Amino acid sequence: MSRDLRRLLRRPDDPDAYPTEPSDEEIAARAGIARDEVVRFDLNTLGGGPLPAVAAAHAAWDLRRAVEYGDQQYRGLRERLGELAGVDAARIAIGAGADELIRLVTRLSAGDGDTVVIPTPTFGMFAVEAGLAGARVAAVERRDPHRRQAVSDILEAARAGAARLTWLCSPNNPTGDAYPRDEIAHLAAELEGMLVVDEAYLEFAAATLDAPVTALTAIGLQDDHPNLLVLRSMAKAYGLAGARIGYLVSPSWLGERMNVERLPLPVGSHTEALALAALEDTDAAEARHRLIVGERARMAEALSAFGWDVVASVTNFLLARPPGGLATVVASGLLSRGLVVRDYPLDSLLASWLRITARAPRENARLLGAVRELAVDEGLAGA
Repeated sequence: MSRDLRRLLRRPDDPDAYPTEPSDEEIAARAGIARDEVVRFDLNTLGGGPLPAVAAAHAAWDLRRAVEYGDQQYRGLRERLGELAGVDAARIAIGAGADELIRLVTRLSAGDGDTVVIPTPTFGMFAVEAGLAGARVAAVERRDPHRRQAVSDILEAARAGAARLTWLCSPNNPTGDAYPRDEIAHLAAELEGMLVVDEAYLEFAAATLDAPVTALTAIGLQDDHPNLLVLRSMAKAYGLAGARIGYLVSPSWLGERMNVERLPLPVGSHTEALALAALEDTDAAEARHRLIVGERARMAEALSAFGWDVVASVTNFLLARPPGGLATVVASGLLSRGLVVRDYPLDSLLASWLRITARAPRENARLLGAVRELAVDEGLAGA
């Protein structure tokens, strides 16, 4: 006698999942090239390889530490992050990438039938975790890739749904633009629920604007706005995407609660050592950020000369539309050369757009050379 065991699940229907990317090996096999010829312009990872201090920390790490558990409180790491952010270490929670912390915040603040407001298009995990929590997503759609949503539109959606949680990715993935601090402050002041600002790309904005991160981050707004949380990541700006480490800066009243709610040891000792090393060599990190944003500007200029429509960015990536909107053709042509860019579903606002990471100079030159070849082969206007 067969039984439908799905009835044992709290939510039997299959949830929406975050899309998985093909591996480098799969891409190399499709393109008929060697694995080391594949370059990922689709994941917004740090071009140029590991930071020198990170490479040194990896080489010096004692493998015997893998046998024992690390410090469950991450005291050293939290103290260093708190020092850089200008907050007490008790307000910082460590997670296995930003993704785990997105789940933590969502599950803590929203559940069945609650409203979560998400300006879109943006990082897909916000909606995925809202769905897994049983919440209803109220999407505030962007009408034009070049123009971010008005704060008034976000507030209207939050008030209409009595939202318990609102996400704001700033700088935003995939568009590359950001909200000024005064607009974030206004949003936090008017919202009844939580506001979480995802600042995964803020270090690149600081390099773009030649400003310190502390002048741009929303962390300094928390004393006046106790419903405001700030999500940060070491994946992009510090080149630790594969090591998986993120952190959440909460207002004073919530910091200890977040450290109770998180998993006991979400980040391993090796990752913690790499993160500490990266944070002790901020000069090298900032130099890399300046290199990358310079490369982004060069790529934007070149793509514009090819006739592409390019959205102004303060991140390490560009959102750009090929002539004629032939994003699928261009993405496929690049993929055949082992160059991977991010394209979007045909039913989305960004169907004719591509997101392209700015990487090391030689890699970017290879991409632009391939774009030039495709312009000739496909007869794209503007080449």
